[in-house]
Amino acid sequence: MYADRDFVYEVADDTELSDVPSQYDAESFTAERFFGYFDVHPWTSSMDKMLLHEITSDEVKIIIFQNQESVYLTSSSAWNLQQGTRAQWHPTGESVLLNDLKSGNLIAKEINSSGELISTHARPIQAVHPDGKEYLSLNYDRLDRNRPDYGYGLDRGSLPSPESDGLWKVDLESGNEEFLISLESLIERADTSVDPDNHYVNHVLYNPSGERFVFLHRWRGEEGRVSRLYVSDRDGNCWVVMDESVVSHYCWLSDSELFVWGRTREFGNGYHIIDIDSGYIKYVDTLSEWGDGHPSLSPNRRYIITDTYPDRKRQRHLLLYDREEDDVVKIGSFFEPLKYTGITRCDLHPRWSPDGTAISFDSTHTGRRESYILDVGELVNQS
Repeated sequence: MYADRDFVYEVADDTELSDVPSQYDAESFTAERFFGYFDVHPWTSSMDKMLLHEITSDEVKIIIFQNQESVYLTSSSAWNLQQGTRAQWHPTGESVLLNDLKSGNLIAKEINSSGELISTHARPIQAVHPDGKEYLSLNYDRLDRNRPDYGYGLDRGSLPSPESDGLWKVDLESGNEEFLISLESLIERADTSVDPDNHYVNHVLYNPSGERFVFLHRWRGEEGRVSRLYVSDRDGNCWVVMDESVVSHYCWLSDSELFVWGRTREFGNGYHIIDIDSGYIKYVDTLSEWGDGHPSLSPNRRYIITDTYPDRKRQRHLLLYDREEDDVVKIGSFFEPLKYTGITRCDLHPRWSPDGTAISFDSTHTGRRESYILDVGELVNQS
């Protein structure tokens, strides 16, 4: 492994890069900032406000950037460097949903844009329904045990039994919760004797209509990490759609199509398009040669933005895939210092803006963690 010490970053012609404070003409501070995962974006639908996490120490501040200023919203002790607090705008754009700790217990809370508490719920958020009326929850203690980069660093001893652990649905209006899918049922289908404590679910994502959701069942055995990709209806009736041990990141292309990095017997490792109703699988050869990444679909459904892990030069790349032309363009490369590795790594996690003209991503190419906006309007002919 080697690095070009003189390289910091480069972006494609017809794009423009700025950090978030500069984009909003707001004062910038020395604290590190980031947004989080790639499955939600930081803007309101009108794009007049943007959310970021600001690292203070053991807590993070939730900051809103708007109207040439940054405004403190709230703080949280339930966060990690990969997904933050799962902070996201309610679909109305009038409040923010996120996870926090209260009396040692993980909770979800809803805060209005003035920082006033609207409600709290006894289970933390994993995925919010597109209509904002419910969310899905999982056991973050299991992530602490098995994938600490996605957990909240809580050491709470033994885990609950698989029959009482898994996925829950929580009504945001009434607070009622429903146990949807037990981990025990997933373990039985996997037909494995691996210790139940080594099993967990993660990466839950609703489809555009909210009628279905996708998730990973994973476990750690002698063969390493094994993954099975499930799709479920809203009542918890679920089925396997990818089962060759390797599945990582995905996004929905439609209510019935998934874009997935994983392994199939026919094609091996790479990006696949899976029709979850027919079972038909198409391999995306053009993009797969770049390796695993975090894909997101543009609002007009023509483009996919994804990223790469660091190459031999410690450079992470932003890739724009044109679905109509089956063409890939590298639109950015960003150096990652060696101090950002393992659990402290900073994946780019690219996210589309609601109007499809900009990409939000996190990076450490300047030597500190910061969130950026790349204007791609001219590149995608949408400006």
